Amino acid sequence: MYEELKAALKAGEIMLRNGSETFRVQYIIKKMLINKNIINKDVIVIGTAMIATIELKDGHPITLSRSITRRKNNLQKLSLVTRVVDDYANNRINLNEVMEKLEKIDNTTTYSFWLKVLCTSLGTFSFTLGYGGTLTGAITMFLITIIPAYFIQLFFKKNVPYFISNILAGALISIFSLIAFNLNPLLQYDKMIASAIIILTPGIMAVTAIRDVVNGDFITGASRGMEALLSATGLSIGVGFIFALYVFFTGGTVWTF
Repeated sequence: MYEELKAALKAGEIMLRNGSETFRVQYIIKKMLINKNIINKDVIVIGTAMIATIELKDGHPITLSRSITRRKNNLQKLSLVTRVVDDYANNRINLNEVMEKLEKIDNTTTYSFWLKVLCTSLGTFSFTLGYGGTLTGAITMFLITIIPAYFIQLFFKKNVPYFISNILAGALISIFSLIAFNLNPLLQYDKMIASAIIILTPGIMAVTAIRDVVNGDFITGASRGMEALLSATGLSIGVGFIFALYVFFTGGTVWTF
């Protein structure tokens, strides 16, 4: 019983750490607990912790808990864990195979560091064109966002809070955009900034928070919503502070070299 509960919490931990809604994590944990000796199972999941208790036929309950210290969004891992749990629930794999597969999923680096940086820059390139910017502006934004995207990924590896890393990213994007704008005043500064901010906005986190609230998980939904709000606020502070300094010292005019 203990090993099955341990495997169930492992599956739930991977789900919760990679951006799953709390009700989905509860469903996955309960689906894993298929042993016929279990007569009752209670699962509590919030944004940073899980507690599961099973009651056996002999009357001896078992309780395990897990805490989640850092979270990210990886939909591929959610899909892989769901598939493993389905296979176990349908008796296609045994418990040892479940643990092996879950450990492999948990330790797999889905995308490399530099691929994430490159995709962030490609995202700003696409959004610049989508917002009506020029090809020159899109290429400029692709180059500009490489350094901020690098620092965001680096800070995530170092466990730096989203709020701090987003302030720095917003500031760097604003600085480089202003430099590019002053070198080429024909660039559309507003579209450049908007394309960079939209790619870094925590949209998935905000949607997950809304789904938790709709499902009745108000504590988790509120905490995730606040996290998304702080991340977006950090971007706004970084961009707005640099732009305010620029307007204060130059009056909003183009620099003369």
